[in-house]
Amino acid sequence: MNYEVRLLNAIVDSGSYIDAITEGAENVFLEYKDIWGFIVKHHDEHQKTPSKDTIKHHFPDFDFVATPEPLKYYIDEAKRESLAYQTRMIVSKSNNILNELGAKDALSFLMEQTSRLYKFSSSLKDTDLAAEWQDRARELRERSERPEKDYMGIPSGITVIDKTFGGWQPGDFIVLLGWTGVGKSFIARLFAANAWRAGYRPLIISLEMNKQQEGQRLDTLLSNGEGHFTNTDLVRASAEIVDAYEAWAEETFEGKHPIHLVTSEGLETADQMMVQAKIDQYHPDMVILDYHGLFDDASGAKTETEKAKNLSKAFKRLAVKNAVPIIDVAAVTMADGHSERPPELEEVAWSKQLAYDADLVLAIHREPSSDLFQIVSRKVRRATHFAFFLRWNLDTGKWTEEWDF
Repeated sequence: MNYEVRLLNAIVDSGSYIDAITEGAENVFLEYKDIWGFIVKHHDEHQKTPSKDTIKHHFPDFDFVATPEPLKYYIDEAKRESLAYQTRMIVSKSNNILNELGAKDALSFLMEQTSRLYKFSSSLKDTDLAAEWQDRARELRERSERPEKDYMGIPSGITVIDKTFGGWQPGDFIVLLGWTGVGKSFIARLFAANAWRAGYRPLIISLEMNKQQEGQRLDTLLSNGEGHFTNTDLVRASAEIVDAYEAWAEETFEGKHPIHLVTSEGLETADQMMVQAKIDQYHPDMVILDYHGLFDDASGAKTETEKAKNLSKAFKRLAVKNAVPIIDVAAVTMADGHSERPPELEEVAWSKQLAYDADLVLAIHREPSSDLFQIVSRKVRRATHFAFFLRWNLDTGKWTEEWDF
């Protein structure tokens, strides 16, 4: 393929084998893997890139062409064209499988191959921090001159999170832990509602509730106890609030930015590949996944613990790759005597992986029928630990922060 020929010539002309490796050039070679392998072996043995004469001696039929542009130009060109070519091949083969074996086998092949290709397309980025100090100094000065609300991340709406942790920032992976039924999903939707009010576009992927339930919960949160209606009114479809609801909804939503919702209705598979696809589709400012245990693992875990670990790693990578904060809701199985407090990190089977991946882990607790939520940080990457309480009427949506007890 021409792009492989041009890249091999550029590597030999520049003598920059290390730069080619650093930029992930090894992923592009399909037709000329033998010549690339020879260059790798030669460099390993002699600590230099082979000359054109040496390559000509071993591969007399190889074409030599001029490469006037910098090496990175040919690397970027080859990566782009190789990715496009491999994508076309995968789609073509999956279509053949679809016709011969059916949709399920075609989808399985497509997910397996696109997962491999995804790793190629999101190769790691190297940088020299010592050489780039001026970039960091310039960025620091720019942030210092902006209003606080601009250089903070997406606001959570909670004072201590926004002031201490800086809100939800691009690449953040936040996990909400709690015993079953304590209100983790309510907290996640509160973060989504507060972000939407501040002008950001949340994406909620809910595998627990349907569209109607999600809509009722968000409407209640966004009304914030202003007296228009309660969650009970919406669930029961109380006739006396229909006109007030319609007027409120038109004023609140008409002409505004979206709140994208994906539910399990009609979904056969919900895994990390689907999450990436929805991020590609909607380009959200933040993502909420509810909840961790209901997602499938595209990499094929054999146990629930392995699945949870794989998903944790995958969701963190998605947050970084897409420069979007991801909030992941995770249930913890309650043990005897533990119902009176938020869970500890070590009570989670995949706690070590969680400690590696998460930027923030918030443990949530609420006594049955209580309107008081206790939220405690269990892992904080860039700030000190913190805790706070929310006094929250879930039926009206009215909530306040509380600190003194």
